[in-house]
Amino acid sequence: MSPTRKPNLMFSHFGLSVTDLPKMEAFYTDMMGFTVTDRCDVAGLEVVFMSRDPLDHHQIVLATGRPKNMPGNTGNPMFGPCINQISFRMGSLADLRDMHVRLKAAGYTDEQMLLGNHGIGWSIYFPDPEGNLLECFVDSDWYIDQPVLTPLDFALSDEEIEAATKASCEKSPGFEPISTWRGRMASKMQKFAPPK
Repeated sequence: MSPTRKPNLMFSHFGLSVTDLPKMEAFYTDMMGFTVTDRCDVAGLEVVFMSRDPLDHHQIVLATGRPKNMPGNTGNPMFGPCINQISFRMGSLADLRDMHVRLKAAGYTDEQMLLGNHGIGWSIYFPDPEGNLLECFVDSDWYIDQPVLTPLDFALSDEEIEAATKASCEKSPGFEPISTWRGRMASKMQKFAPPK
């Protein structure tokens, strides 16, 4: 029998195989603000569960077992060999600016970070200690056809960044308020129905 509708699911969490569990745990708790919710040894692996939301027991799972000499991405070394990127939504440009300050304080150089303006949002891309590419981003109020990537300049104020982004978006293909785009996409997607 052929399915008549899309599966009732939504994305929940991801797991990373790691080489240096203590270093990765420290990074995700200290730099990214996750809380360890559980840890165990299972199936020959040391496992750490982490979350930033009490509704989710875990949003990230770190587990030992990653080979030490895994080759890098042959297409573009900025991206990981298995995981292209892991992205975290932030609440405001001020939060994104704070993350930039934190990364600098932790020793990240300008060469290790990519600050980008996508029109639909603003991003910082940077590697975790084992080379997995992370993105911290903030959504804008506008939609434009993607992909778009121009530099994000934190020398500008948040208000100047927003005004310049809006002006650029208004001249770009596909421009519309993000609420309009989301409404159109919602009609194409089946919403997850949580259990009762």
